Amino acid sequence: MLRRVQKDSLKQLLFRGEVLIRFFSRRRGFWLRCLLCWAVGCLALSTDETTSYDQRFQLRGDQKVSNQIVLITIRQSDFAGVYNERAGFMDISEATDITDSFFWDKKIWDALLTKVLKQNPQSVGVTLYFGDNIGAVRLTQSEQQVFFDPRIVWASTTNSLERVLTPAFTNREHSNLGTNELRRDEDGVVRRVFPQRSDMPHLVEKITGKSFPTSQAGLPINFRGSNHAFVQYNLSEILFDEIPANTFKGKIILIGAETSATPTYLTPLGTMSRTEILAHMTDTTLGNKWIKRLNFFWYAVGFLVLMGFAVFIITTYPQSVALFFILWIATLLAALSAWVFDSFYFWSPAFAPFVLLATTWTIFIGYQATKIERRNFALQQEQQYLAELEQLKNNFVSLISHDLKTPIAKIQAIVDRLMTQENQDPDLQTDLRSLRTYGDELNRYIQSILKVLRVESREFKIHKEVADINEVIEEALLTLRPLAREKGIQIQTSLEPMFSVEFDTTLIKEVIINLVENAIKYTPPQGHIEVISHESEDSVHVIVKDTGDGIKPEDLDKVWGKFTRGSDQDMKTKGHGLGLYLVKYFIELHGGRAAMESKVGQGTTVSFTLPLESENETEEMI
Repeated sequence: MLRRVQKDSLKQLLFRGEVLIRFFSRRRGFWLRCLLCWAVGCLALSTDETTSYDQRFQLRGDQKVSNQIVLITIRQSDFAGVYNERAGFMDISEATDITDSFFWDKKIWDALLTKVLKQNPQSVGVTLYFGDNIGAVRLTQSEQQVFFDPRIVWASTTNSLERVLTPAFTNREHSNLGTNELRRDEDGVVRRVFPQRSDMPHLVEKITGKSFPTSQAGLPINFRGSNHAFVQYNLSEILFDEIPANTFKGKIILIGAETSATPTYLTPLGTMSRTEILAHMTDTTLGNKWIKRLNFFWYAVGFLVLMGFAVFIITTYPQSVALFFILWIATLLAALSAWVFDSFYFWSPAFAPFVLLATTWTIFIGYQATKIERRNFALQQEQQYLAELEQLKNNFVSLISHDLKTPIAKIQAIVDRLMTQENQDPDLQTDLRSLRTYGDELNRYIQSILKVLRVESREFKIHKEVADINEVIEEALLTLRPLAREKGIQIQTSLEPMFSVEFDTTLIKEVIINLVENAIKYTPPQGHIEVISHESEDSVHVIVKDTGDGIKPEDLDKVWGKFTRGSDQDMKTKGHGLGLYLVKYFIELHGGRAAMESKVGQGTTVSFTLPLESENETEEMI
């Protein structure tokens, strides 16, 4: 029993797999297009590397930086007095080969650090390297307390052999030093900071007390602005007490130099000094503003969802609506990407989704155009087939109708001859009259079918001529008055004298005959019918009123259809439901309008209007 259940489950699994394979194979063109769009989006994402941050930094402009960071900039001119006293330096402005050792003077640094430490800063980072390059330094006890203050972190560096060079004021534990190394990318731009060895932390890590998140590829620096984004003071302002009190209290101080010969670094926001770049690194570390990004897999999954949504929009909505939605989605993603990057330091691609949406739009608009072309071709084939079928049906009905007319005419001739014979049985005479009546009904029915076939043919055209519509009404009533007298129905006319109008006399006569004949058919014996004609400013009006049973409101729109009659007339009177259809068709061919008003038990009023001027005449007048 267990084996049988396992076999059934395996069969169901195989069957479902076969169904999925058939489904995907039938629409492989659609799925291949989806795969191509997704692959293009992922390819664009793979090329969207860290350099994409450059544009984000440039577009968002200067941002608010931490007010806990203060820069002290030592300029070349601050040491003019020192070097003017030394032999060989008559003009300090002419010095070009300036290194960090140029800015060393024990008295100046002692005074500077003393004033800074007096305001109790959180930490002080000296970005200049003072080691073997300044020679042996002898310090007094008070000077040692200043230069070896635990709040001061001195910059170390490496030589060409990657050997660490420690500063002259390194303590025994080497806890007051940190490397000031900055690495350039291949294009010469400083974008990232790389974690250092455990025995040599970075200067920024030492002054902030926080470690960098580990990353083999390097951590992108979140540059918050261009030059002078941070509060800066120069050496003279500090030595001469030109700064506010408690300026450095609780702050992180970065001390650096600035000269015409000092090397500058290229960043995404322009050139900056080493101190300014370290300040941006410090700001990023303090606020944990490191730029975050997901694994490539999750971006690829998001692109798959975005591509599916775009395909749904393109294949569901019209082209203009779909284009609006695609542009709206692209704009929304770009705005959302910028907002998330500025507010939460989270990187989401903006260029790659735009490439994905543009590719999806281009490929699937072509796909939709191909589908529409195929549907149009199939529709044309179907229309051609239906036209041939309709022509075959019309030919068949026309042939049958014509073939029926001949035997009906012979039957009516025989009936007429028998009715003229004398000394016939009264019952036979009654039957012959009934047979004659039924033959007339059948003949009229066949004639109506032929008229419908003729007017629905593509070659049907109306032949207008100038005539008096009142004369056409009188001619139509002349043929119908005998039928009305048989039922005791009185036909009255109220025809207003009018000028001649251009219309197809044969068709309009047929319209009037159908309307009056319907009125006679549905008006009880001893009833009353009135035919009215009058003229307005731009139309001729013809109205036929009867005193019949009327038509239900829900049937007023239906009775104009082909082979359609009122729901309560099917069993009361005979008819084929083509008269009003022909009336409406003939009137609309003339540019007129047919209307009907009816109340149950009070009768029916049917009217039509014909324009006094034809469309061609109106166009000529314009």
